Amino acid sequence: MTTFTRADGRPVRVVPGFRDRVLGFRPSVTPRPGWTAADYERAADKKLARARRLVAEIARRHDRLDRATVLDVGCGDGITCLVLASVAVGRAVGVDLRLPLFESDATAAPARRLAELVLARLHSAGRLPTTLARLPVRFVRADATRLAFPDACFDVLVSRSAMEHIAPVERALAEMARVVRPRGVIHLRVDPYFWLRGCHKRGLVDIPWAHARLSLADFRRFVAESEGAAMAATRCGRLQTLNRLTLGQWRAVIEAGPFEVLEWTEEPSAFAVALLEEYPEVGDSLADGVEPRDLVDGRLEIWLRVTGP
Repeated sequence: MTTFTRADGRPVRVVPGFRDRVLGFRPSVTPRPGWTAADYERAADKKLARARRLVAEIARRHDRLDRATVLDVGCGDGITCLVLASVAVGRAVGVDLRLPLFESDATAAPARRLAELVLARLHSAGRLPTTLARLPVRFVRADATRLAFPDACFDVLVSRSAMEHIAPVERALAEMARVVRPRGVIHLRVDPYFWLRGCHKRGLVDIPWAHARLSLADFRRFVAESEGAAMAATRCGRLQTLNRLTLGQWRAVIEAGPFEVLEWTEEPSAFAVALLEEYPEVGDSLADGVEPRDLVDGRLEIWLRVTGP
């Protein structure tokens, strides 16, 4: 198959190997089967460096961070919370629907191993349960659209690479504003849907930027024809869990909330820019409302202040 014809009759080019090329340009920091000790060490270094940068960024915007209570929404493996509680804040709370550190399935041991490596770099070597017992940190399984916390109980809220998964996003933003005290700081890092890897691993196929050019029905049909109906259901299921918002739509939904926008940074990916130059036809076949900048801006970094008395 060298082209695929959309329902509107327009052909789009199929590029064998495109998916593997995109997946290979950036190594994962989430443990994978077959990881070596060196892979874990590399990931731990990267995780710690990211968390320390975040601490420095929060400290620039919030006084007396050592007394602050910080909520991490969509905390994932919990490493950001562990670093915050170890070096910076009065108390850290992480919430997510799943908490790999405490799961009993195959995700638990790799997550704990990575967390222990990070903590060892912070001079907190030892078994994770012992470290958790002495750190000012707490983890809660919770839905970000229904946070079980009182009003105005946090000084700072962070949510990194999670908002694209949380729906309805308006309800999540309202909950964030509710639990952060007036004049408190919120930091959101969003991986926008329409950029090169915004559809996540399962959404990548051998049509460049398929998720920005095909309807969900066309996407399902393409995958069914090339990989079978079962894989089509898997890949489409992944896309349907994501907030398919453009950069402009993200701006509009956040500005509609009770926030003062302190900083708004759209970070283009050099790799995505180069690929778009290689496949210029992509820009001529985008879904309605999608702009070329949506294809290459791989990260939104947003700093907000909650308005109020």
